[in-house]
Amino acid sequence: MKLLSIAIPCYNSAAYMENCIKSLLPGGNEVEILIVDDGSTKDNTAEIADRYEKEYPGICKAIHQENGGHGAAVNAGLKAATGIYFKVVDSDDWVNIGDFIEFVKRLKEETADAVICDYRKEHVYNGKSEYFEYKDLEDGKKYNLNEIDLNILHGEYFMMATTTYRTEVLRASGLKMLEKTFYVDMQYNIVPITKVDTFAYYHLDIYRYFIGRKDQSMNMDNFVRNQEHHKRMIKWLIEYYTGIEKDLTPNKREYIEMILTYTLNTHYSIYCEYDKDHKRAYNEIREFDAYLKKTNQRLYDRLNCMAYVRYNRETQFKFVKVDGSKWHKVMVLARKVKGRFAR
Repeated sequence: MKLLSIAIPCYNSAAYMENCIKSLLPGGNEVEILIVDDGSTKDNTAEIADRYEKEYPGICKAIHQENGGHGAAVNAGLKAATGIYFKVVDSDDWVNIGDFIEFVKRLKEETADAVICDYRKEHVYNGKSEYFEYKDLEDGKKYNLNEIDLNILHGEYFMMATTTYRTEVLRASGLKMLEKTFYVDMQYNIVPITKVDTFAYYHLDIYRYFIGRKDQSMNMDNFVRNQEHHKRMIKWLIEYYTGIEKDLTPNKREYIEMILTYTLNTHYSIYCEYDKDHKRAYNEIREFDAYLKKTNQRLYDRLNCMAYVRYNRETQFKFVKVDGSKWHKVMVLARKVKGRFAR
């Protein structure tokens, strides 16, 4: 049995996947690197995966499958994993080798259900590097998720980039990510939490999250373009949470609702502020708002903490029909004026 399994979802990733793989190899024989070729057709991703399996037997394993998207690749990695712990590193990302070696060393003595580390956003287009850490968590300390004061997280949640789960916890949660759908990392952030009772924090600067390709999904233009994917994902999460919330501890309910609030905020923003097809956006957001109210009143009410959602509801979203971007500008100006008079 390995200590750590790392799944690398790859789809036409030949231009950058080797940088990712090479950064993980210093983990040595304690680590297995699962290179998941998700039906690549435009380059030699499959050949690269096979070459590393041949050059590093017992460490690298190539998995080939029909294209099913990021979620399908993670599913395949989890199915094949033999490690005590499991992590996902996307093929265009990489790890800081020095801290990664220290991470593997510490993991040998770990018993927590999840391990949380820091990460960086590497903005390649402008050379900027942003460091993100959980400032009030203590390095090396184990916490009980059911007992901590969640304010210690300052509204931050554990992301795919920062989180390593115990493999048996992932499997016990029943995690099966949606296929051919973007934004499924939110499933990875939420579903396993139902089975996580303890987590440890390592103040290690490990994950390098690459930002710079135009085809990345995590920007607002692509959110608008891929809004059907986002709707599919958020509806799945709402219905999943609605089905299990009564079985969760108060802390787990609050933690998951915090993530869902952020995700719902993004979903409303897509239609209320950024979609340029105003008539369709108006119909879409009204339909979704009614769906949310019917499915989970608690989440519906929680979204009223977002002023633009509350005011749009009060006006029956009529400003979205006219031009949501103008409404957004009015809201920004209103907040500035309110702040000026509040001083």
